[in-house]
Amino acid sequence: MNTVDLITAIREDIKLNLREEVLAELQPEIQRQLRANIFDMSDACQYLKISDSTLRKMVKTDEVPYFRQRGQIFFRQISLDGWAASLEKSNKEGVS
Repeated sequence: MNTVDLITAIREDIKLNLREEVLAELQPEIQRQLRANIFDMSDACQYLKISDSTLRKMVKTDEVPYFRQRGQIFFRQISLDGWAASLEKSNKEGVS
């Protein structure tokens, strides 16, 4: 292995380690921020790009994750993202 190859290998190793360290450092904050994003009906409709009536039907049939607080309906962004991801997976499995 010549010097250039050695330097390139060390550089790639440093980049990989740095990327892992940065991700490990930022991941808890990213998760905290995602949990902090709570949508009301209007915000959730905009986020999901669906109508108010469609979302209300989905809530009524427990098709979408939500929670109630003082009679109002709210949605966590992280829950909606997980729900949408599960739909993607089930749609991909159904496609031949």
